Amino acid sequence: MPHQNCASPGPARGHRVRELVCMYRPLRDGEGRVVDVPTLALSTPRIAAATLAPLLAGELVENFGVACLSTRHRLLAWHLLARGSRSIAPVSIPDVFVPACLTPGTTALIVVHNHPSGDPSPSPDDARLTVRLCAAADVLDIALLDHLIVGDGDRYYSFNEGGTMRAPYSGITR
Repeated sequence: MPHQNCASPGPARGHRVRELVCMYRPLRDGEGRVVDVPTLALSTPRIAAATLAPLLAGELVENFGVACLSTRHRLLAWHLLARGSRSIAPVSIPDVFVPACLTPGTTALIVVHNHPSGDPSPSPDDARLTVRLCAAADVLDIALLDHLIVGDGDRYYSFNEGGTMRAPYSGITR
């Protein structure tokens, strides 16, 4: 007697194969205008914060994004990963690294989130996430340059400046 899984009555059914298609478009602000950022290299935490903070400016809830950078640390793509509440924007490790793997030319990342309170001081959860992101970056062989927290005005906190990050901003290749 044949095994039931071996006999298949009727025509064979196919399995649909999916194709991943990435398409980039210009980032637009709330009024539909294309957002421009300086083309300079994000070579220090201060320059990175000044360039990336406007992408999260005026948000009333925490937002978490990742900046994909070229070998010269120029911004290739910006991915907003999470919109949260007034005190948290949960992200997973794949949320952060999938955009880096899919953005052609990405060799380094900077993750950034805002604190709607205006105080960029890191929470214990921010510190734990940074340690986990560093470990994942090491495994994936992607330079994680910084985790920035932006607050009011030009206030920011850099985990790189705080000594948590091992990848130096100065590692720019020409």
